[in-house]
Amino acid sequence: MIRDFIKEDKEELMKLAEAFYNSPAVDHSIPVSHFSHCFDEIINGNPFVRGLTILHAGEILGYCQLSFTYSSEADGMVVLIEELYIKPKFQGLGVGKQVFDLIESEYSGKAKRYRLECEDENVNAMKLYTRLGYKRLNYVQMIKEI
Repeated sequence: MIRDFIKEDKEELMKLAEAFYNSPAVDHSIPVSHFSHCFDEIINGNPFVRGLTILHAGEILGYCQLSFTYSSEADGMVVLIEELYIKPKFQGLGVGKQVFDLIESEYSGKAKRYRLECEDENVNAMKLYTRLGYKRLNYVQMIKEI
């Protein structure tokens, strides 16, 4: 089952976010307080971010965080798959595909593009994303932290 974050998820999801941000799946770690703030924004109804809790038999298996933007290049809404983390013992069982199926179903006819980032070292995730039709971009992303 996949459902939106609820307040009661916070403690467990904080642990999962900490595991995610201290794994080879990301370029650099972030303070856990950032995820906590984002969780609060989601719970308080910020329209630019959404959190999905992934469950099976009452156990939280992982989470997904989405954010939304508009792109003139894509001619519409872009769904950014910001974070997808599944506990290691549940990886490779089709859980990730279920998350993408839900996202694409819910935003069908609304989103013009889905976008995500992935570290080259995250080989299994890259295989999944490629199977799902995602393609590598041929340009460098740049950021400026404030």
